[in-house]
Amino acid sequence: MEPKVLAILGQTEAGKATFCENLCKLCGETIKNPKKEPLYYLKVYGLKYKNIPFYLIYTPGDENFIGEIKWALKVADAAILLIDTTAPLKYHNIRVVEFAQNEGIPVFIFLNKVDGMEKSNIEEFLSNLNNTLETSQIPITYAFKNSDNLFLVDLVEEKVFIEEGSKIKYQDVPENFKDKMAEIKEKLMESAAESSDELIEKYLEEGKLEKEEILEGLKETVKNGKNLNFVFAGSAKTGAGLITFLEYMYHLAPSYRLKLEKENIEHPSVGFIFKNYIDPYAGKLSYGRIFKGTFTSDGIIYTSSGKEEKYTQIFIPKGDTIEQVKEVGEGEIIIFSKVEALSTGDTFSNSPISTGFSVPEMPFPMITMALHPETRADEDKISGAIAKVKEEDPSIVFKRDEETRELLISGVGLPHIERTIDKLKEKYGVKVKLTTPKIPYRETIKKPVQGVIYRHKKQTGGRGQFAEVHFHLFPLERGKGFEFVETLTGMNVPRNYVPAVEKGVREAMEKGPVAGYPVVDVKVQFYDGKSHEVDSSDMAFKIAAFHCFKKGVEQANPVILEPYLELEIIVPDENVGDVVGDLNARRGRVLNLEKQGKHTKIKAIAPMAELQNYVITLQGITAGRGYFTTKFSHYEEVPSFIAEKIIAESKEEKESK
Repeated sequence: MEPKVLAILGQTEAGKATFCENLCKLCGETIKNPKKEPLYYLKVYGLKYKNIPFYLIYTPGDENFIGEIKWALKVADAAILLIDTTAPLKYHNIRVVEFAQNEGIPVFIFLNKVDGMEKSNIEEFLSNLNNTLETSQIPITYAFKNSDNLFLVDLVEEKVFIEEGSKIKYQDVPENFKDKMAEIKEKLMESAAESSDELIEKYLEEGKLEKEEILEGLKETVKNGKNLNFVFAGSAKTGAGLITFLEYMYHLAPSYRLKLEKENIEHPSVGFIFKNYIDPYAGKLSYGRIFKGTFTSDGIIYTSSGKEEKYTQIFIPKGDTIEQVKEVGEGEIIIFSKVEALSTGDTFSNSPISTGFSVPEMPFPMITMALHPETRADEDKISGAIAKVKEEDPSIVFKRDEETRELLISGVGLPHIERTIDKLKEKYGVKVKLTTPKIPYRETIKKPVQGVIYRHKKQTGGRGQFAEVHFHLFPLERGKGFEFVETLTGMNVPRNYVPAVEKGVREAMEKGPVAGYPVVDVKVQFYDGKSHEVDSSDMAFKIAAFHCFKKGVEQANPVILEPYLELEIIVPDENVGDVVGDLNARRGRVLNLEKQGKHTKIKAIAPMAELQNYVITLQGITAGRGYFTTKFSHYEEVPSFIAEKIIAESKEEKESK
């Protein structure tokens, strides 16, 4: 029997960490650091059941951290969706099931806190779940409530089960639940029978299947990827139902070999790094899954990106900590210590390798903020800290905007950015302030101006400075940038000064006359000028060109341009009207509506300035179920009432400086 890796999914407060910790304890592992608050990163737990390694990958239950979920699913054999039966179902559950389906792995559902359900009406709960997930939910274990007593039933065994440590005992089902149990078991047998012609024939003839046949049928059903989820019931807190669940995972969770076949990687030893964690004491820890071969301590690691590095220590997850070992086998999770060459998403081997596993697509960052180090010391440390943060979370994006000269951080939502800022401070001692990023406005001209003349003349004793330039200015089509043409005739201006004139114009374009933003979409024709055989120089012509351009722009009806973004917004059908109304209020324009199941994709364009906190509004309108992607579209002229505000803000900023 091969090792099993289970990704533990579910919304915040579903009980995922308690589930992992208590499974470890039931299998004899010690929990050294019990979780007291929700984690915002994936965490790996290790245990053994019937001498088979099981690895549980806890994932965050917040939409802001779905990048972590995607890495966990990449290496998992199965996804376990923990559902809090005492709380309303959140959209997060639908989204993570879709991720698991896209990764091609089966989803099992564990109905948690059934001891806390008002009437333990699991039937009604499963019906809601069927509608929400748009799949069939077939129970393997079930819960009945009789006055104050809760009975957990194994439908394959047709018995009430009681767990004592890692042992399972069976009792007869109370008489008043037998008919209901038989009805539910019928669906389970149908699911098992449909896995093969032989089983369906027997089921139709005899109306039942033996325990071994049901198990074999369920195993095939899981392997074939049918559109249904098998369901278990219990309580992570009390431990009820956990060992029985693990026993079924022992039989039903598919083999990791299917992943290897899907990726079609031919190599004697190969694995995939799904998480890097910078530990304050142990340094960099790289978590990987071995899909083929074994790895021993003291070796050389090779990556598909062409890197290689010696390593000494290797570890495996044990309980909620790690244990140093000499060898890690096929299908297991391995942890490399202090190997700088390993990045999240790397395929690794113990011999040179050129092909790699596909990397999960990271969520699109939906909010961007500007980072400002608080002190000079913070400024000195920030680039090193950012590199480490990115190693731990590839879904966070840092970039420097050359135009606004700001360091930007982009994340899935504001909590994603805030947690990253906390990490910079707590883990790496870097304090930063967050501000709304500056919008990269531009300036342009709306009408041509002819015959703009500027003379630069300076005489201070000795050699002076002299240059005169004559320009025509023309507006260009939006997005064309800048065009400089020289049409000089005669010898008024020696041609060797032309590059200095162009340089002067380009420098003047960096700050426009309206609000100090770069000038774009302008054509400058340098058609005449004057020079002096002694006092003219490159510098004199550069200065003359600089001022001539500024003078020309002021005469050419200058305006401010703002960037527009193209959006694709996915929202539930019932929220389309509210989302479109909100877009209109943001000066947006809807281009297209496209149906996608119970959702609608809205294509629209809107000014960047109106979208800076859009993710917060969208999640409010859709109760966290809407998400969007953006890309730059084009620049448009700012309406006059907006331009007035931009000019006033620019003036205020200059005065404060």
